[in-house]
Amino acid sequence: MGIHVGRSATVLWVVALVLAAALAVPGVALAAGTPAGTIITNQATVTFTDTNNNPYTQLSNTTSVTVIPVYGVLLNDPGNRTGFPLDNVTYAYTIQNIGNATDNYALAASTVGGWTTTMYVDTNKNGTREPGETTVVSSPVQIVAGDNAYIFVVVTIPTGTANGTTAVTTLNVTGTGIVAAFPDGDDATDASTTTVQAPVLGVVKGVRNFTLNPGGTFDNTATAAPTQELEYRIAVTNSGASAASSLVLSDAINTNYGYKIASATFTAGTSGLTGAVTFSNNSGGSWAYTPVSAGCSAPAGYDYCVTNVRWTMTGSQATGTSFNVNFMVRLK
Repeated sequence: MGIHVGRSATVLWVVALVLAAALAVPGVALAAGTPAGTIITNQATVTFTDTNNNPYTQLSNTTSVTVIPVYGVLLNDPGNRTGFPLDNVTYAYTIQNIGNATDNYALAASTVGGWTTTMYVDTNKNGTREPGETTVVSSPVQIVAGDNAYIFVVVTIPTGTANGTTAVTTLNVTGTGIVAAFPDGDDATDASTTTVQAPVLGVVKGVRNFTLNPGGTFDNTATAAPTQELEYRIAVTNSGASAASSLVLSDAINTNYGYKIASATFTAGTSGLTGAVTFSNNSGGSWAYTPVSAGCSAPAGYDYCVTNVRWTMTGSQATGTSFNVNFMVRLK
């Protein structure tokens, strides 16, 4: 985090003063100093009189000073970001030539882990990527003294990336201006971290013998004799860092069971979701079947034709919330 500066040590005091002044006043650009190649000439003048008070003027020889190039760069730090899988996370950069000569800056950006990283031109120079700003940066970028280049570094989070995953994106700015003693005076680097926010759903299924103990707790195992009823409960909790949408929960009905009519329920809990239940009689090939009492020669109140039950949820399940579904079967 912070501001990254590359500069030539031949003008450390100049750059330091200019940098401090610019940072103290928001919106004030850094001065580049006297342009390289400027020739400054000067002569001294002497005036005098003789014994009769006659005036005289005498000029000195002419001296000249040629301003040499001083190269430097100022690179902002856009901070860290979060994003969802498949997001294009954008980092806005301003690259300022704080030297006194035009410089060419080679730009390279990459993300640890092989995530796709692309640099685009910030056409509007406002730090916000807008529709139509799709021009890829052509490196190197030429910047005149005191001017800026505006770019976006865009990182694409791969699909399926786990919640909490972090990846570091590094932008390297390498100037081509040369000061023999300080060849890296116009180089700068910034690293930003992208943290993935994804839903993480915990799904816990339990069963209890409803005939023997209708108020009992749900567990991983149960015992039952033929003709007895079993009740299943499936609880879903989102423990991730973002909401989960388009939830669909389904379960298969074992061939040794008969679905109990109207036993499939949805309890929203803290999730804020609504759920609609549908049924299949062909192992999920279609979901238009309506259970009927004594279906496929089952006892009254049950349906042996039901092969699968499914709940389709509407809304988004926020992080830290839960819901559950229940259904009952009769052991053949």
